[in-house]
Amino acid sequence: MKMTSTAGRYIALLSVLWLTACGGESGSDTAALANDTLLNPNHPAANQYQAQCSSCHGANGLGNADLKAPALTSLDNSYTQRQLRHFRDGVRGAHTDDSAGMTMAAASAGLADADVAALADYVDTLPNRRPPTTLDGDLAQGKDYHLNLCSACHGSNALGNEALEAPALAGLNDWYVVAQYEKYRAKHRGTHPEDRWGIQMVRLAPAIEDPDILESIASYLASLPPEA
Repeated sequence: MKMTSTAGRYIALLSVLWLTACGGESGSDTAALANDTLLNPNHPAANQYQAQCSSCHGANGLGNADLKAPALTSLDNSYTQRQLRHFRDGVRGAHTDDSAGMTMAAASAGLADADVAALADYVDTLPNRRPPTTLDGDLAQGKDYHLNLCSACHGSNALGNEALEAPALAGLNDWYVVAQYEKYRAKHRGTHPEDRWGIQMVRLAPAIEDPDILESIASYLASLPPEA
């Protein structure tokens, strides 16, 4: 993998070893996709993705709940790049109670801007599928809360809003939606002054404290089709 320095290559190697060591199931959208076979092997960033990302996020980008590695396929290119830069630059994944974020920060530490762009472009080529579901919330309740609290930024169909730079929520793992919301509420994410989007989520997070309601929202979002 191309790095900017010897130190960067060393950090990346350690990160890959760490990710390899870190250790649901429904969803017909995922049935035909093997998670251990690299897709688009001729893409210029295929080897980068395989070395840096696939051991946790899977060859098909559908993630691994056991490793707390989310699906990537529903994320748009600009959002993927922004998050990789945030991890790399200490904007995200710096809180000591965010172990998954710290893992990503270590894995991203040696990435040059060109690497970030190439990896995001590779992820953008992966087939967009719904990941396996793990929760069983009240879909009607989740829909109601989404439409009243989330849709103004993320869209009524949860496909995001490019003008507001709000990412899609449809296509995310249900457990990941819960985990990230809880991080915002606990201020383990979104407190860095350069993360204006995260700061907004921290302000909004106290609106939902009931774990059952949060699970219902996550379940509803997981039931929506991601953008084709």
